[in-house]
Amino acid sequence: MRIITVVTFSLPVDFSLSSLIEDRVAVVEPLRACFPGLRLQQPADGYTGEGEPADEDIVLDYPEPNHAARIENALLDGTVRIQDPELGVEFTARVYVSSLSIGFVVFDLPPCADDIDLHIDKPGRGGQLRDLEAPYRKALGRQIRSWCADMKQALGPLDSVGERTAEDGMLPAGRMLWWHRILVEPGDNVPVSVRVGVTCTLGETSCTVGYLFSRITGADEESLQEYVNGLILASQNWLIIDDATRLTSTQLMRIETDGPHNQAEIDRQYDEILDLTDKATFRSVIFSESIRYVSNSQLTVKNTVDEAWGISEEGRTLTDRMAALREIFNLRRERVANRRDEFRNKVIVALTSLAIVQCVFVWYDFYTEDKVKTAPQPRPLIAYAVLIVFVLGLLVVPLAASLWRRLAARMRRHGGRRSPQSPPRPPVQGIPAPRSDSDPAPPHHRIPASRLNIRRNAAFPWSSCGTGG
Repeated sequence: MRIITVVTFSLPVDFSLSSLIEDRVAVVEPLRACFPGLRLQQPADGYTGEGEPADEDIVLDYPEPNHAARIENALLDGTVRIQDPELGVEFTARVYVSSLSIGFVVFDLPPCADDIDLHIDKPGRGGQLRDLEAPYRKALGRQIRSWCADMKQALGPLDSVGERTAEDGMLPAGRMLWWHRILVEPGDNVPVSVRVGVTCTLGETSCTVGYLFSRITGADEESLQEYVNGLILASQNWLIIDDATRLTSTQLMRIETDGPHNQAEIDRQYDEILDLTDKATFRSVIFSESIRYVSNSQLTVKNTVDEAWGISEEGRTLTDRMAALREIFNLRRERVANRRDEFRNKVIVALTSLAIVQCVFVWYDFYTEDKVKTAPQPRPLIAYAVLIVFVLGLLVVPLAASLWRRLAARMRRHGGRRSPQSPPRPPVQGIPAPRSDSDPAPPHHRIPASRLNIRRNAAFPWSSCGTGG
């Protein structure tokens, strides 16, 4: 059985998408130098990714995001030879680096028996597959760490590249994230997750997508290449949504635990939410634009993987979460502003009262003034009185108002609770039944309210709307 492995890893740097649109070569050339022995894949139309296509008479000959979209999604796409003499591993792998700071390595595992244990998602199972992958996992991990170290050194000084920070809850940078295994003609020996996966067809090729595995039957090399490209697109979409979801959740927890409680925290969190919204929106726009130019087969695979992994539903809820984040932040910002305005109004009232008191004393001072240079009493007393009123107006009045507000709120909370000594509520009395001349009802007879409701609903069917049944 043939197993194609698609390894996803995160880059240690973040590319500025706007800078890639303006000057892409400044980033691509140092990036290629980080992969010694890289051989770029040549498209069928002779387009090399630099300048204009070879055919100058037509711009869009077929859907191809590499030169049709505004920004090329692939910064690097080629093959490298990976060797690890210590582990005795040597294989050729395809390396794909996306402008969204995501990398992929695609290679074939050695041929294995059709009855190999693939159930790695069950405890104590899948040991054969783990043993087969172990040397490749270790060799590839070393190689990815080497590539990422070279990226930091070569791309770090560029203005259009920033180091990927370890945000709370974010996936680690410069590490392998997951392996996805494509089982080619596996027969019936497939995990349950693939048996109940989502299926699509590419002509005569049937593809079933699971979480850790995919099964392909009746495939040729072209269909396998299209499936791998579609899987790469879906993985990028998954990581875009996952990053935005983790950052949004982290920001919601910060607002819940840390405020904001003052203007400095408002400004800081406002910048963070603005950067989060800008980054998530721009990455989504760039990815959506590149999706418009892919082939129908790649788009079919991408949509199938989205459905199998729940990416589409998560993307729809992400918009609601970001809108809720902005709404909660705006409400808290309004509360801080209201408290600040309330305190300012109290200070204004205190200063106004001080001005009135000063006017009274000034008029009294003028009235008792004599013609000597050193004035007798009560001028010193007036000065001390004005100072005491000033201190009381700035300190005591706002503090007393705040204490009074808290005391009133506590009294309202305690007053709203029901006293245990309060008498129980009287039972609901029945409603007198209608009496007729032929059979008058006794004065003490009452019809229960439930029977009255039944009669009312029977007479007026539309009156039951909104009553909860």
